[in-house]
Amino acid sequence: MAAAGGHIQRLRDEATCSICLDYFKDPVTIPECGHNFCRSCLVLFWGESEAEASCPQCRERVHRRSLVSNRQLANVVEIAKNLSLQEGKEEGGKGGVCEEHPEPLKLFCKEDEAPICLVCDKSKGHKEHEVIPLEEAFEEYKGEICRRLEILRKEREEILAYQADLDKESKDLLKLTETERLKTVEKFRELRQFLEEQEKGLLSDVEEVEKEIVGRRDEQLARLSRKLSSLERIIQEMEEKRQQPASELLQDVRRTLQRYEKRESPENPLPFPPELRNRILESCDLNHLVEDAMKQWKDAVLYRKQTQKANVTLDPDTAHPQLILSKDRKSLRWGDKPQALPDNPERFSVWPCVLGREGFTAGRHFWEVTGGSGGWWALGVARKSVERKDNFNFNPERGVWAVRKLRRKYLACTSPHYSPLSLREKPRRIRVTLDYEGGRVSLSDADSGAELYTFSGASFSGETLLPFFHLNDFETHLSIS
Repeated sequence: MAAAGGHIQRLRDEATCSICLDYFKDPVTIPECGHNFCRSCLVLFWGESEAEASCPQCRERVHRRSLVSNRQLANVVEIAKNLSLQEGKEEGGKGGVCEEHPEPLKLFCKEDEAPICLVCDKSKGHKEHEVIPLEEAFEEYKGEICRRLEILRKEREEILAYQADLDKESKDLLKLTETERLKTVEKFRELRQFLEEQEKGLLSDVEEVEKEIVGRRDEQLARLSRKLSSLERIIQEMEEKRQQPASELLQDVRRTLQRYEKRESPENPLPFPPELRNRILESCDLNHLVEDAMKQWKDAVLYRKQTQKANVTLDPDTAHPQLILSKDRKSLRWGDKPQALPDNPERFSVWPCVLGREGFTAGRHFWEVTGGSGGWWALGVARKSVERKDNFNFNPERGVWAVRKLRRKYLACTSPHYSPLSLREKPRRIRVTLDYEGGRVSLSDADSGAELYTFSGASFSGETLLPFFHLNDFETHLSIS
C-alpha cells in the first residue's frame, strides 16, 4: 500500500502546475524547452506585454504564440484526480487514523496544531480548544505555505535579476576603465619625457578603481550567494512540506512557517555609487587638455594635482524662501511660492540665493554644477559676509566672484559692469575652481575644459569663502557633484 501511495503521489506531482501548485487546467507545452503549465497561469505570469517571454521554470527565451495544448497531460491529470479521490476514500479521510482511539483523523485542533479524531474532540484535553474540519485546516495552512512560497520565489527572482545587473554594470565600468587606460597610455607616449610620472600615477588610480569595482562586486556576489543559499534551503523545505499529505504537512507546520518569518530581509543596496563612475572619468580627464600647447598642458597637470575636489552641500539656513533644496542638499530649484521659513540673519531675503555649507580659508578646491544650460542663474564664490537682506550687485567689490546666465547671454560678474562671454558651446556642467592663496576664481566647462572666465588678483584677506548659487527660473534645476 505504501508503494502504491508513493506512485500515486509521484503521479500527482507530475500532474501539478509549478506556478499555481494545483492540478493542470488546460495544460500547454512550451516547445522550446518542453515544460508544461496551465494556459491561464502562463498568461498571468507573462502579463500583457507582447515582447519575447521566458519559461518560468528554466528561464529560456520563448515565443508567446508557440504554445501547444497537451491533451495527453490533461488525461493524466484526470487519472491523478480519480486515483487521489479513491485513495482518500480507502483511507477513511485525509488525516489517517488516530493512534489513541483507532478513529479517522477528521478534525484539526488549532490550539495544539495537530489532527484529532471525533473522540479526541469530546475529551477534556480539547474541550475548550478551537477545532475545525481537517480539510479546512489543510487548505488554510497549505494556502499560507503557498503564499509564502510565492514571496520567496519572487525574492529569489529579484536576487537573480540583481546579480545579472551587477555583473553587467561591473563589466561596463571595467570596460570604461580599460578605454580610459588606453587613452592615457597613448597621450603619455607623446609626452613621455615630461609626463612619465603623471602617467604612472593616473594608471595607479585607474587600477585602484578597478580593484574597488571588483571588490564591491565580489563582496556583493558573496553576500547574494549566501542569501540565495538560505532562500534555496527554505524553498526546498517548503516544497517538500507542500507535497506532503495533510497528516504530515500539519505536523510541526509552525516551525516551517517560522523559518519563513525569520529569513533575512531582501535588501539589495546599489554596489556602485555614481561617485565611482565620476572617479573613473576624473582620473583621466587630462586627455582633453593635450590638444593645447605643451606649456599649458604641463601647468594644468601640476595645478590639478594640488586642487582638491570639495564635497559641497547647500546650507538651508541661507536659502531664499523661494528656493527648494533636495533632501541631500545637493540640488535646488525654483518653487511655486515662497516657503514659510524663519527670517534668520543668515538667510537671503531679496535675491534668490543660497550658499554652500562648506567654507574655505586656504588651499585649492573645485566643485561642479550640472544644469547650467537653463535660463537665469549665477554660480561662483562669495564672502561669508556677503549681503543677505538687501539688493546688491554680483561683483568682487560686493564679495561675489561669479558667472551669470541671463537667458541666452553668459556674463562675467565684473565691476562696474558685467562682461559678455563668447562661448563655442553652452556648458552642460560647470566647474568652479578656487585658488585661495593665488587669489583666483575660475569657472570652466567641466566636459570640454574650456574656460568661461577667471577672476585673478583678488585678496580674500583671510575671510571664509563659500560656494555661491543664484537661481531665478522655473526651467532650471541645478545639481552639485
